[in-house]
Amino acid sequence: MSTVDTNTRDAYGKDEMAYAVTRLFRERDQHPILPMLSDDVTMTLPATLPYGGVYKGRAAFDEFFAKPPGGSAVWRSFDVVVDDVIAADDHVIARLTNTAVPKATGEAVVFQNLWFFGVADGRIVSAQLYADTAVIVTTR
Repeated sequence: MSTVDTNTRDAYGKDEMAYAVTRLFRERDQHPILPMLSDDVTMTLPATLPYGGVYKGRAAFDEFFAKPPGGSAVWRSFDVVVDDVIAADDHVIARLTNTAVPKATGEAVVFQNLWFFGVADGRIVSAQLYADTAVIVTTR
C-alpha cells in the first residue's frame, strides 16, 4: 500500500483529473489521484460483489486500489483496458473492459464496467462502480 499524500491543492482541473483516473486504471498508479480526493471521499461498490460495500476516506481508497479488486482471494489475474475517460466540471467517467481469471473457476471472463467519480469544487468527492456483477457473481 502506498502512503496517502496529504499535500494537496485546493482544486484540480478536469484535464488533471482525467489524467489521474487514466493512470489509476491503465498503470494501477493511484498516486496522481490521491491528492485530488476530498478528505471524506466515499467509494461505493455493488453489495453483490465479494468486495462490495462503502469505503470512506483517502486511506480506504488507496488501500482498495493498491491491489486487484478483492485481492488474491478472488482473482488469479485481473487486467484492465481503459476504453475511455470523459471529464466534465462535476464528474469524471471511466469506461473499462476487464479480463480476469477468478480463482473459483480458473476460466477467463471478460466484462465491462464504469466508474463514476463525482467532483465538487475541484476535488473528487465520490466514486461509484457500475459493474456487470452477474459475470463476477456467477464465477464464485
